Amino acid sequence: MTPVSTPSQSFSFSIDLPIRSEWANVDLLRTSVQNCFTAVFSDIDGCQALAMVTGELLENAVKYGDWHGQPGGTFRLRVWGEGTRNAGGRNAHVSVESPVAADDPNVAALLGTLEWIATFPTTKDAYRAKLLQIAEAPGDLIESRLGLVRCAYEGNCVLKAEVKDGTLRVTADSTF
Repeated sequence: MTPVSTPSQSFSFSIDLPIRSEWANVDLLRTSVQNCFTAVFSDIDGCQALAMVTGELLENAVKYGDWHGQPGGTFRLRVWGEGTRNAGGRNAHVSVESPVAADDPNVAALLGTLEWIATFPTTKDAYRAKLLQIAEAPGDLIESRLGLVRCAYEGNCVLKAEVKDGTLRVTADSTF
């Protein structure tokens, strides 16, 4: 007989999917991640934050991925972690891998944004600074790049990125 699991027991979780590069899939997966986590955890705000981080990273993959060589190409979403069902003690990681061109300026901008975030004492300070930049920019020159800063602050996560063999991997490590 298998012991009955109690709500306070620790467990791990994992989602690992190849995703078609289509805009509709961003919302489908954001909602799916939120629903999966809401079904397991009682921290609704934390589940929504994790879903937001997932959505932002997916949007970047679709928007900036190099899809010229592979029409209808795919990228990879991984969500994994460990925790307990009651409050606190949950670690989650979201990783999105997508093909990129070697000379893509968006990759350099992404890496620069992550370096910029790290120059602030807190992600809240970086978020405020980015909002001020956007507010002060002339209307025709706005390219916000707010998504990554939003992930760091609202998602309470540390963002990392690496490029290897034509693949960009962006990972968000969060505690919720």
